[in-house]
Amino acid sequence: MKSAILLFFFAIGTFADFSSSGQNQIVDAHNRLRSSIAKGTYVAKGTRKESATNMLKMQWDSGVAASAQAYANRCPTGHSGTSGVGENLYWYWTSGSLGDLNRYGADASASWENEFQQYGWKSNLLDLNLFNTGIGHATQMAWAKTNLVGCGVKDCGRDTNGLNKVTVVCQYKPPGNYINQYIYNSGNTCSGCPSGTSCESSTGLCR
Repeated sequence: MKSAILLFFFAIGTFADFSSSGQNQIVDAHNRLRSSIAKGTYVAKGTRKESATNMLKMQWDSGVAASAQAYANRCPTGHSGTSGVGENLYWYWTSGSLGDLNRYGADASASWENEFQQYGWKSNLLDLNLFNTGIGHATQMAWAKTNLVGCGVKDCGRDTNGLNKVTVVCQYKPPGNYINQYIYNSGNTCSGCPSGTSCESSTGLCR
């Protein structure tokens, strides 16, 4: 009986993971933003951003995803404080069915990126004043030196408000959002790709 119970919980956890399709949607959302920044075509609340010299291409990392999923499974209400990773959180509530959980990775990514559209993006130097404008999720997505992402998703059932709730956790390596560091270096696209990477001309990203 004990083994059956363990199998049941394992099946639930596996079902909660993002499928390859869900993973691709998350990575693509991040790289669309990053490519637009890299090429100098991104517009944040009416302001066109400078092109980036050193924007890495984002990739999915299964180890980071396992950590994010483990935390999502706890249906958290705040950040994990996990050492060595950046972290973005997203919650969604509905009175209806949550449906396919894979959609919420793309929804979360769009919500985080939208901070640039809501609050603007005045400087590439992330000082405390800029961070406090409310763009911390978006700047983690855009952090040039971050190239690994992994996410987890969990159907958390009915919340205290009686609505069905889903939680998305994305974690990032190397982490971003260091105060008084540059989100990216501005200049000619790909002109400062880190050692060991080369320019992907179609995206303007270093990989």
